[in-house]
Amino acid sequence: MRVVGYIREAPSLEEGETAFAQSEGIRRWTSEAGHHLIATCQDGRDPTRPLARDGYRALLDIARSGSADALVVSDLSVISPDKVTQEIMLDHLRDLGLTIVSINASDHADLLEIPDDHTRLIVRDVIAKVDSFRREFAVPEEPSVASHAVPVASDVIVQLMPPDTSRDEKAAQAARPSA
Repeated sequence: MRVVGYIREAPSLEEGETAFAQSEGIRRWTSEAGHHLIATCQDGRDPTRPLARDGYRALLDIARSGSADALVVSDLSVISPDKVTQEIMLDHLRDLGLTIVSINASDHADLLEIPDDHTRLIVRDVIAKVDSFRREFAVPEEPSVASHAVPVASDVIVQLMPPDTSRDEKAAQAARPSA
């Protein structure tokens, strides 16, 4: 399998592994499993840009290009510390064709098709229902100007009103029979 690794430093050293430890864990897992690590994308700890996720954006670009089959992380909290956000991001990554792998054994139950965690189960159900709704009631693409043209052989009556005519005058003109 072609594997891409994702590393994100925790806000502080007390909250997670260092980027080096994450990277080494991903390299070791990939090598032992016999897969090919094609890239490692990394987001650093930058208090001035807490939402900066350039490494994650690079990961998405790799996934969209079809160059990778799987994403490997040291822990699911690297994707996001919040379970709801994790599930939304994992769903998006799966939609892009990636298999998600965590080298942390305690995450394996959370990656099952039907997880033991009720929060994850509810979020996945909501995502599935939203996707289903969007497919069922998709907004059609904006029609072209030509599709608004009135067919020649129709019984549609169109009455053009001068722009300076008030609403009451328009109604009176429409009610008057033409001679």
